[in-house]
Amino acid sequence: MKIQFADNLRLEVCEVINSMLPTSLETRMAVAFVKYSGLRIIEPALDKCLENGGSVEFIIGLDFRTTDSQSLRAISAKTKQSPLCRLYCYSDPSDNVDTYHPKVYLFDKGHTVKSMVGSSNLTRGGLKDNVEINVILSFDKQDENLETLLDIYARIKYQPTCFVPDSEYIDAYDETIKQAATSTIKIESNKDVRKALEFLRKKEQTLPKPYTAPNTLQGWQKLVYSKLPLTEFNTSFLHQYISEFQRAYPDNQNIEAKIRQVLQQLRDLGLITHVKEGRWIKGQ
Repeated sequence: MKIQFADNLRLEVCEVINSMLPTSLETRMAVAFVKYSGLRIIEPALDKCLENGGSVEFIIGLDFRTTDSQSLRAISAKTKQSPLCRLYCYSDPSDNVDTYHPKVYLFDKGHTVKSMVGSSNLTRGGLKDNVEINVILSFDKQDENLETLLDIYARIKYQPTCFVPDSEYIDAYDETIKQAATSTIKIESNKDVRKALEFLRKKEQTLPKPYTAPNTLQGWQKLVYSKLPLTEFNTSFLHQYISEFQRAYPDNQNIEAKIRQVLQQLRDLGLITHVKEGRWIKGQ
């Protein structure tokens, strides 16, 4: 496996993204923060990817101290222009929501998937100016390490705090930024900011959530899902296919554990429901 590092000294992160993005079939970015100063650096490559028929998905953390509304509006506008562009947001960690802090970039190149994981957010500093450290890896489509990374990404995407923002939400988020910026006291003590946050939380509950269609599954998830019956079933039902699973993934020496793991992943994606211990059914 070829390993590279992008630190903005010997190799700039924006150079990596701008070289991979235009020809990527499917791009996924999960970052804690985004600023328009960073988005505009990759915007030409992003537009080229969409023009070429590639899809681009963002999962962006909301923190009105860092993520700006201009970048959200710019990406949201692209989602309206092209169904191949998708924007999801992860709730701001100012109250009881767990802090969202990943920096994961995935580029599907057909036979391989390139990944960049490290410290760089989608900001000018993260892409160009700061001293960062990011590892760049290339995976074969059947590599179980890739499936692990995609599972981590999916668990982020299908958290209940992940949603599709609309223009009203982005406007309210912008107003919260302004209130927080002008506040002379701690946010926790500012009634106006707390009220604005409460509105955002309520609004999030009404906004669409990410959804995975069964025909978009890949790898282990696709293989296991294809064997599921329409009726309620036991985990042990899938043991009859162990030899077939072993042929597909000869390096895996613990197929039964993998089956249990994949069933949990399919549950998290909303494609199957856990009825009780060891029993499942398709759908929710």
